[in-house]
Amino acid sequence: MSDQIGVIFAILAMVLWGAEELFLKKAIDGLKSLTAYLINTLTGVVLQVAIVLFLFSEKIRLLTFPEFWLVLLASFIGFLGYVFLYLALEKQEVSLIASLDESWIIVSVLIAIIFLGERLSLVNTLAILVILAGAALVSLDFSKIRRIKMISGAGYEFISLIFIGTVVPLEKFVVDRIGEANAIFYLVILVVPMIFAWKLFLHQKFVRPNPKMLGIAMLSGISDGIAFVFYLLAINRATVSIVAPIVASSLVVTVILARIFLKEKMTEKQIVGTGLIMAGVLVLSVLFGG
Repeated sequence: MSDQIGVIFAILAMVLWGAEELFLKKAIDGLKSLTAYLINTLTGVVLQVAIVLFLFSEKIRLLTFPEFWLVLLASFIGFLGYVFLYLALEKQEVSLIASLDESWIIVSVLIAIIFLGERLSLVNTLAILVILAGAALVSLDFSKIRRIKMISGAGYEFISLIFIGTVVPLEKFVVDRIGEANAIFYLVILVVPMIFAWKLFLHQKFVRPNPKMLGIAMLSGISDGIAFVFYLLAINRATVSIVAPIVASSLVVTVILARIFLKEKMTEKQIVGTGLIMAGVLVLSVLFGG
């Protein structure tokens, strides 16, 4: 039953992160990556803290010294992952960056197997490979692969996927150690001062957003904030090797929403890739959620 609920939470996180990606693409086009990150994070933090205080206030406690450093490490690694993702989106076309975006699944699953003792069945492995193949078909623009300028953005994205892939099993360990309520509360709060420290380190300035850009960035933060809550609830109830492929499939949600709301056309390649991702998620959901 716990695995089943975990899968449901993972699917909800997948849908919300797919929506966030849609808003985020538009926000970064009108704002610098650091400003978009700040608005997204602050909006998500306010929402997440409100959720925790309303639903789990009795579970919030002060962390011990070792627990604090563990949470700080997880927050920092996750922060770096998103910093480099935003830098990649700012420097390179989304279609090229997105082609690497799902690869963090491999990093997460390998770490979960080696350090958390998780095991992958043959069907589980095949489902993950199907999801990765589908993601490549949806996001990869084969006509642009040979462009030399891909190296710049893809380099940032490669660093990003290493950090994001590492933080997922680490966050699983954090949740198991301090509970989901404290994990939600502390993980998100610690990111805010890191953004300001990064601003000082790079000598960058925040951009004053116009009302439209501010609203779009805040919508991305609302989606991200709720998605993160569902994600932490998911990894508290299911294994990393199940949750990671499902939440990473948010790409297909973004493509479908873009088709519905932005009237973007889907190529035959993207339709096939979407079908593969949905099939892989369905297999994981039925296999481990049933």
